[in-house]
Amino acid sequence: MNKIFAGLAVAIGIMGAAAPNANAYTTVSGTFTDPAAMTFGSYMSGAEGYGYTPPTSYSWTGACNSGSGSCYQNNGNGRDWYWIQDYSGRFAAPSAGLIYDLGGQANQVVVFPLIDHVADTGQMAGQVGPEAWEYNVYLSNDLSTWDRATLDTIYTDGWSPGADISDGYTTVWKLASGQTRRYVSITSGNDGWNADHTVFDINLYYPSDDNEIDAVAGLTERGTGVSTAEPSTLLLFGSAGLAGLLMSRRRVGA
Repeated sequence: MNKIFAGLAVAIGIMGAAAPNANAYTTVSGTFTDPAAMTFGSYMSGAEGYGYTPPTSYSWTGACNSGSGSCYQNNGNGRDWYWIQDYSGRFAAPSAGLIYDLGGQANQVVVFPLIDHVADTGQMAGQVGPEAWEYNVYLSNDLSTWDRATLDTIYTDGWSPGADISDGYTTVWKLASGQTRRYVSITSGNDGWNADHTVFDINLYYPSDDNEIDAVAGLTERGTGVSTAEPSTLLLFGSAGLAGLLMSRRRVGA
């Protein structure tokens, strides 16, 4: 993805391949690389629209991807330039957002947005800018109590390098260390606040009425797919296995 992001870099004071800003997220002038065992979330509910944006332009159509499910499922379950959107209202409650099952316990969520137009109010002509993060991210284990995630990393070359431009800026959001959740909600509009509402970032604030999300994926705290067990989990399984083996040997020798 070849994008003009000089205006964005000036706006948030970024120079170089990767640098943190005042709100603690990092901007990387490169492409997001899929980690080991990463799988995409499965759409559950919340979409009011869907469409398709070709890789090499910002134009879009209201196309439905082929498949056996609904258009929302077909467009929301894979990273394929087809998207779904929530336009229930800017800064809506997470219960009204795009809700996905991440397929396992995740500490981080990767969001793959698509850009359907540029040069909105407050943006420079041709600048992708806030269209790439026009949403807030929440996670839950019961679809009732939701925890706000904080933006951690922005990849300005999206997920598809080169001439592909509509893949936006891929973003990674995370919970506090040690926290994991199964479901994610992507709501329309970014209110500019971090998870505990202690830091407001005007560069993230974008009162959008909709979003275009190609796909999402859950990651563990160390950045692998949720189907990959964390080291502590492996240790627990290993300890349990060893204990079981010792008990078995003890019974055999009794």
